[in-house]
Amino acid sequence: MNSIKNKIPFITSGLVIVAGLITLSVWVTNQSSWQIQETLKILSPLGLELTFLLLLIASGMTLIALYRGGLYKDIWGGVGRNGWICLGVTVVVGVVLLAFVVPRDNRIYYDEQIYMNIGQTIAHTKGKGSHSGEDYQKSFSTTWKRFIGQAGMCNEGRNEYGVYDCFRLEYNKEPNGWAYILSVAYRIFGVGERVSRITTNVMYLLSIITVFLAAYLLFNSTAASAYAAVIFALTPEVLLWSNTMAVEPSAAFFPALAILCALVFLRTKMFSALFLTTLMTVFASQFRPESAMICSVIVLLFVFRGLDEFKHGRMYLMLALFFVLMIPHFAHIYAVKDQAWGGTGPKFSFEYFSENFKVNFLFYLRNMRFPLLFTLFTIGAFCLKSAPNQFYHWKEKLTILLWFLLFWGIFVFFYAGSYNYGADVRFSLLSAAPLALLGGLGASQIVAYLKQKCAPSLLHCVLGIVIVVTTLSFMPMLRAITQEAWAARADVFYAKQMVDELPPDSIVLTHNPNMFLVWGQNAAQASLVTEQRGYFNSFFNRYKGGVYFHFNFWCNVDDPLQKSFCQNILKRFKCVEIVSYQEKNYRYALYKVERKRRHRRTRE
Repeated sequence: MNSIKNKIPFITSGLVIVAGLITLSVWVTNQSSWQIQETLKILSPLGLELTFLLLLIASGMTLIALYRGGLYKDIWGGVGRNGWICLGVTVVVGVVLLAFVVPRDNRIYYDEQIYMNIGQTIAHTKGKGSHSGEDYQKSFSTTWKRFIGQAGMCNEGRNEYGVYDCFRLEYNKEPNGWAYILSVAYRIFGVGERVSRITTNVMYLLSIITVFLAAYLLFNSTAASAYAAVIFALTPEVLLWSNTMAVEPSAAFFPALAILCALVFLRTKMFSALFLTTLMTVFASQFRPESAMICSVIVLLFVFRGLDEFKHGRMYLMLALFFVLMIPHFAHIYAVKDQAWGGTGPKFSFEYFSENFKVNFLFYLRNMRFPLLFTLFTIGAFCLKSAPNQFYHWKEKLTILLWFLLFWGIFVFFYAGSYNYGADVRFSLLSAAPLALLGGLGASQIVAYLKQKCAPSLLHCVLGIVIVVTTLSFMPMLRAITQEAWAARADVFYAKQMVDELPPDSIVLTHNPNMFLVWGQNAAQASLVTEQRGYFNSFFNRYKGGVYFHFNFWCNVDDPLQKSFCQNILKRFKCVEIVSYQEKNYRYALYKVERKRRHRRTRE
């Protein structure tokens, strides 16, 4: 009887996984990619909402258990006062750098505006439908819309009396983890760029704390923890992107947090910590397409530190829970797999390896955008030993090395994976945490190696000064905006000024309605004039403040299709210029679109 009872968790988890596999297979094989995406508009944010709520519960359970059992003293009690002071100072330094050194600017266009708009849509479309795919969504279920808004970038929306409505919703190819986090912030503090940027800042500061705590659980060394936190906090690209609204800072933070949760469980063996690790891994997997690779690192961590856990049924129950909660993400990856992602050839190929490997490898050696000192610290982690004939922390180093190689190596095969390809250096953030952990260990081992010749306190002081001096040489880089994406940056800058020219209850036609909607303005895709002329004509009656056209970045680029959307508006309607700006050879303008058509010339 007991043997059968012991097998119940294994049988239950197996049945749940099989049922989930069947459900997923039937779903994706019997519907088109478009239908799957229409369902995911509702199911993706709903799954994230459920996971987030369970995360809050699991976090509370774990913290209470740690406090009541006094386990937090057993885990981090050895950090000591100086260690906590170092962490506090590092966090304060990070705040100062973000506030007074690193420019608050967008660096990836127009992805940041899209993420904000998706977050706005998730936060404010609960219980509402959209014209795009509305009939299909009704057949799916209108009940689920009562719990959470829909995920997608809005191609036609309205802001009126503080109420936001989206009439045309397009599902985005990127996972919705970051947009969901923004939606939580928007629900509490309201929609806006300041809220978005502060949310990213919080991700950066929490990452410093996470790296510190994880380093201590890995290496049981306060010095390694302090150095790891400092290295992460002062990594130039981490600082640069932590003052944007890009997804990469959060995509770096949550996998690190999942690793920390796993380490807490492996130290305490509490079920609440295992529950928390499972949920955090699910959540961390949904920020970028490659984010789910963190699962491999966590599995290796369990193999090295908790192999016996695979004998217990609770592990397989959590595996079943993980699979069920990941079903929307699996469907998402399947639904967008055939999209071009901005390229014309294969997205991943060995043909990109040679060039990408050279660039991304030298990125850590040239001392241009990444401090060579931090690279030397990382090398020191593998070269120095704590005692003769003994390799120090080889299991921990192998685990962290796998983490780094996965999130660094995948971009070597990606068509846009070169750190010199536009703004794609942001991909380096995904491997910043494991590199900081190894660098922190290496720096602490350097001190341990030299302590026979000099006092450790003096060595820490000298090494700290060297790190500060090294970081100072990167300050000009941190302050620079650079001319990358200058045309798109100018587009956003001038568009903000144009908003002041728009009267209440007006709508602006543009290629980038996302940013106008975030700013509280009504906006729609300029392509509506070409593709749905009859529907567009209704705008003149619906918006008493008038219809306006934003002559934007896409009207200037050498793309016949995008230019045609602009030209058709100017040709088919009488357009009165309200304001215009010039940036190099690009022109940006705001026109009022009159209902009366242009007079056509007749042949004599």
